[in-house]
Amino acid sequence: MKIDLSKKPEGATHINPHSGLWIKCFGGNSGSYQFFKDGEWEMGFGCMSNSYLEIAQPEPWTGEGLPPVGMVCEAMLPSMNHQWAEAVVVWHHPEHEGSAVGVRSGGRLTGWSSAFRPIRTPEQIAAEEREKAVFEIAHILIDNRHDSAEYHQAGRIYDAGFRKQPSP
Repeated sequence: MKIDLSKKPEGATHINPHSGLWIKCFGGNSGSYQFFKDGEWEMGFGCMSNSYLEIAQPEPWTGEGLPPVGMVCEAMLPSMNHQWAEAVVVWHHPEHEGSAVGVRSGGRLTGWSSAFRPIRTPEQIAAEEREKAVFEIAHILIDNRHDSAEYHQAGRIYDAGFRKQPSP
């Protein structure tokens, strides 16, 4: 049986090699367990079977180096005009160090990428949007000088709630 880790549900620790059901173990191999069936976790009865295969749990990725296979992250994808997009790392190419293959959440193979970052938090996204807006305001005020008092004033303008309105 070939195991497709891209279909592994959150929390799965094992797989039944005979049925293909994903298993979530509690308290070691002889403890309680749940199995993933029809999109939901259901309680198992009795002791967990020793024939279930343990799934290696990836180490947390800090953003350094390549993300591990199976990791959901953001990748800069040439097939999407070099824009950042959510991707799942499918495998590392053994002959192209620093590259990996990403699959978009829709399941479509996108190709190679060598630029990855962890999924950004809403706070990080808001900070990036703020910095971009402050830069645009400052550029209008002072012709692109980051070290001036006007740049800090532009930040205060943004923080006060002033935003660029879309053109009609």
